[in-house]
Amino acid sequence: MTEHVTEAEFLARVDAMRAQDPVLSPLTAGIVAAVFVGIATDSRTFAKLFGIEHALVLREINQLSGPDAPVEITRRDARTQRTYLKLTVKGEALCRRIP
Repeated sequence: MTEHVTEAEFLARVDAMRAQDPVLSPLTAGIVAAVFVGIATDSRTFAKLFGIEHALVLREINQLSGPDAPVEITRRDARTQRTYLKLTVKGEALCRRIP
């Protein structure tokens, strides 16, 4: 899903996701929301877009890994560590519940 969202709409989506799943950190919810709306489908783009250290984004993504995670790693660049993501069934369902 690629759509144009304002900063306020994006932050509202992140807050709504966290209300649906309180286990999500603000950064995790932001990553999931960014993948869903199509503004960042990899770690480096997300880090640059939001002014967050790439290492912090990578750490959050690595903590997300697992069978019940909202995002799935599709590939990783060995040199830059850029990590590409897609929503899992759980992530897709979480995002679809948000108006």
